[in-house]
Amino acid sequence: MPPIVLAAALLLLPVEAPPLPEGNAYVRGLTEKQRHREELLDLYTYDTVEVREELDDRGSVKERRQRRYETFFVLGRTLRRLVEEDGRPLSPERQAREDAAARALAEAVRSGRAVVERPGVRLSAVLGRYDFQAVGREERAGRTAVVLEFRPRAGERPLENDRLLRQVQGRLWVDEQEAEVVRAEIANIAPIKLGLGLKASVTSLSTRLEFRKVDDAVWLPAEDETVVAGRVMLFKKFRTRVRRTYSSYRKFSVEAEEKASPS
Repeated sequence: MPPIVLAAALLLLPVEAPPLPEGNAYVRGLTEKQRHREELLDLYTYDTVEVREELDDRGSVKERRQRRYETFFVLGRTLRRLVEEDGRPLSPERQAREDAAARALAEAVRSGRAVVERPGVRLSAVLGRYDFQAVGREERAGRTAVVLEFRPRAGERPLENDRLLRQVQGRLWVDEQEAEVVRAEIANIAPIKLGLGLKASVTSLSTRLEFRKVDDAVWLPAEDETVVAGRVMLFKKFRTRVRRTYSSYRKFSVEAEEKASPS
């Protein structure tokens, strides 16, 4: 066979994909980026529109409420300032109260007066409650993502809300090049009993989260949706859907905000 024909034939052979990573070790590696990501997050602010809907048994909307927040970060902690309800700006008096509360909380976080877990530490502890398995690769927005499935490990953990955490499972899509979560899906695997004296239980819970890369620098939320159904006081049914969309990403500084467009 002539060399040029052999070379052409070799180019047509399918390229074998690299083996999938070991799921738990791969996920542990994601937490190593948290400190740097925290520093980048503190540079950004964006708008969050939250729509909360109460649904009937057929999924029709009975009641709807919309709020818009300005979302920002202090030492990696997410903070929000309410600016609009049901499409209408807040009254000057209420906006002043919301602004003062947001400033006070931000200052408390900066000064250490507010108890704040380091995001990387918190994430590491939560991820350790699950067993992860890499199950494949998928293309998302022209990029390759590793797909991981996770299930709770047996036993109890000294974690806040562990009663909830040990009753959910899901999937993660992680951008293979940048080791950033681009999508997550979470659902319950058993009914979840809630405290607070409400005698409430969640029979169905599903959450979807999407992230996008902004300024070719940091991955920020794009949208999320949670649908939860259950009972309160043993007889009153509820079904609630909460949707959040995120937009107007911009860099934040004390003097000015420089608008940034998502990539």
